Amino acid sequence: MLQPNEKRILAIDLRSRSFGFAVFEGPTRLLDWGVKSFRQGVNEPTIPASEKLAVLMDDLSPSTIVLRKRDSDTKKRSEMCNALVREATKRRISIRLLSRNGVKDAFPDCNRNKYTIAIALVKQLPELAPRLPAVRKIWKSEDYRMSIFDAAALGVAYFTRRRSFTFRIPENETNAPVILNQADGGQENYPISRARAAESEEE
Repeated sequence: MLQPNEKRILAIDLRSRSFGFAVFEGPTRLLDWGVKSFRQGVNEPTIPASEKLAVLMDDLSPSTIVLRKRDSDTKKRSEMCNALVREATKRRISIRLLSRNGVKDAFPDCNRNKYTIAIALVKQLPELAPRLPAVRKIWKSEDYRMSIFDAAALGVAYFTRRRSFTFRIPENETNAPVILNQADGGQENYPISRARAAESEEE
């Protein structure tokens, strides 16, 4: 059961071909985690990203979804973000954004890179230890399991971060600009349907 001062949050690390997720009730109670893939070509899954995101929301019933705030994005990841926002809006689930620095600030003594943050997460959430990959060699691609740790870092940062941003979409206007509400009252219009640049890098 949720405690009065805690909320169930779903932290999601969106990638171009997959997403990692972590479900929290408070900063130290991890309920579920995993990676959902959206490969293309002969191994392309039959269930689209929007449906997998919708099922996750229905199964987990979060009050808030936490995402990384990005200044630029790939087209594919932007499309996945659009799908996520539409499904969350249907279910009246709020969406909060945290910047990279906002996540790093939640791990002040161990934020040199993603792996040092992952190690800190394992100490705080030992159930993640079996999913921690080996240190990546510079010539290798990032292990897909790191997406779980990126999502978990978002979740922990959500509970420790004082300032964040919130998506708000007018009801029945899923193509309208998304409003990012800052904690101090500032607002910024962000057209979620805009195609973004940077087709290459997967962070």
